[in-house]
Amino acid sequence: MRKRWSLPHFPAFVFFLCACSTQAGIRTTPGAAAATMPAGTDPPITADICPGVQPAWVTDLDVRRVPVTAEPPARAPFRDPVFGTCQVRITDRQADLPAGNSSIGLKNEYSRVQSFNADGSRILVRGTEATWHLYDASTFLPLGELPLDVDPRWSATDPNLLFFSSETRLISHNIVTSEQTVVHEFAEDLPGYGAAMVWTRYEGSPSADGRWWGLMAEDAEWRAVAYLVYDHQTDSVTAILDLRGWSGEARAIDSVTISPLGEFFLAFMDKACANGHSGTDEDPCGLMAYGRNLRGGRGLLRIVGHADTVLDPAGREALVYQDIDTDNISILDLASGAVTPPQPIDFTHCDGCGMHFSGRAFRRPGWALVSFFDGDPASYTWMDDQVFAVELRAGGRAIRLAHHHSTVDPEQEHDYWAEPHASVDRDFSRIVFTTNWGRSGTGETEMYMILLPGPPLS
Repeated sequence: MRKRWSLPHFPAFVFFLCACSTQAGIRTTPGAAAATMPAGTDPPITADICPGVQPAWVTDLDVRRVPVTAEPPARAPFRDPVFGTCQVRITDRQADLPAGNSSIGLKNEYSRVQSFNADGSRILVRGTEATWHLYDASTFLPLGELPLDVDPRWSATDPNLLFFSSETRLISHNIVTSEQTVVHEFAEDLPGYGAAMVWTRYEGSPSADGRWWGLMAEDAEWRAVAYLVYDHQTDSVTAILDLRGWSGEARAIDSVTISPLGEFFLAFMDKACANGHSGTDEDPCGLMAYGRNLRGGRGLLRIVGHADTVLDPAGREALVYQDIDTDNISILDLASGAVTPPQPIDFTHCDGCGMHFSGRAFRRPGWALVSFFDGDPASYTWMDDQVFAVELRAGGRAIRLAHHHSTVDPEQEHDYWAEPHASVDRDFSRIVFTTNWGRSGTGETEMYMILLPGPPLS
């Protein structure tokens, strides 16, 4: 049986690497990193770091083998030898980590998470031991370590502001002043629930405008006790769905999120539905969708693996995902439930294949980013070992952007950190991804950036 790593995959030890802030109150942290760019200042143009470099805009489906090249030095732009894109290795794990930091590699957090702040001037980078680091998005220099807990998410409007979850609180962190403030204490909305943690569980994000948040509360045994919708604009919980009556697998939820426009609450269930069946309020399974009022729960997919929310070419809310039943990269319309399969996936050679999706380019509707790894340095299909853009329409184009050079062995636990997890900025002009550059089993990873000049992503 082929192992596809299609379901969201975290090593067991990941879940015990959080909780760096457990005090009842939040204090200013003078030693935290501070940004040097004033709020509202436009960042320098990074597209000029590779003058004259034009991508080949490869759209064919020919097999293109990974070239054997030495790992590039940090912060020295280079041209991808196969696809012609401008790239730069941003991090240097041997020089950038502060003394005493136990991380052995650096990476972008995840494909479903926006790495760039509101004006694109700063990048949030994760250490492999759950430490958080700030980088300048133009010079690519490290600006210091940040005292954050879990689920850090950039403000959609303020380039100096991050939000993160800590136990039952949503907390803000100002990267200029280092001030931390409790934005909301969710325990006050959940009396009697025994809530110990309120979060998205690693993979969710607020709506594109930052107003709506889809969250889940868990008790001390990590059992889901409630879904919540939080309105940041009014600082209020607008809907709660009590899950305490659910039992067994129904309370095992991989992650939750709100849709890009804030219309749908999505729950990615660990439990798959039986073939031919969809989830219901009484028997939730697969991908469950609710209105923003957390009513009208309906199953949209019987089983859900890696995916991300997107805006389709018409600006409608959708999900781009690996269809495990049909082996397609598919698009699910969240309102109608209609599915469009734009690209087939060839798994005939796979023993440890996996792919991740990033739909974070909300200013460029109709496109998503895909990163594919197969655990084999050889190339068998057109998408092996690559980062590529996919057009979200039937028969849509795939534009191939880079080989990621990451060797991912499913039998090596540390190779989770080497999964590329490519993520795109809001304009689809900059892409970050992670690679171990062939160092399988070490956890020694670095984060790279691809810079795109514009068309043909139109």
